[in-house]
Amino acid sequence: MVMNKQDWFASWFDSPYYPILYQHRDHREAEAFIKELLDFLNPGPGAHFLDLACGRGRHSLYIHRQSFKVTGLDLSPQSIEFALKHKRPGLDFKVHDMRDPLPGSYDHILNLFTSFGYFDDQQDNLRVLRNVRNALRPGGTFVLDFMNVEKIIPGLIPF
Repeated sequence: MVMNKQDWFASWFDSPYYPILYQHRDHREAEAFIKELLDFLNPGPGAHFLDLACGRGRHSLYIHRQSFKVTGLDLSPQSIEFALKHKRPGLDFKVHDMRDPLPGSYDHILNLFTSFGYFDDQQDNLRVLRNVRNALRPGGTFVLDFMNVEKIIPGLIPF
């Protein structure tokens, strides 16, 4: 996918403000969230997860420690460079634009921490959803995290 100047997200996550804004997000918080999610999903042995828009890989690390294979993809080269410090067999990270076809096939695809809907062109959002559908194995699960639904929905402007 070709970025254009209006794609604020293409550079913002590599800015010095990103780690400052999310400094309160730590491994303990990620582990608590993922533990609950894994309990709900009840993935089978050897399940392969895609952490789409994985950032620095906090969620991926905990999923992998639970003996699952994990691929983390993110648009931010700096985030992936940071995450790659934790690369090991069964845990990999790559720079990737979610609007482009996703590499591989997965039992579970996670798009966490409101990492969807940045695109001005609705066709880009639909492209992401098609890519997810195409990368999910039969019977697979897509988890789309949307923060504080009860607060957001009443004031949501459709367009």
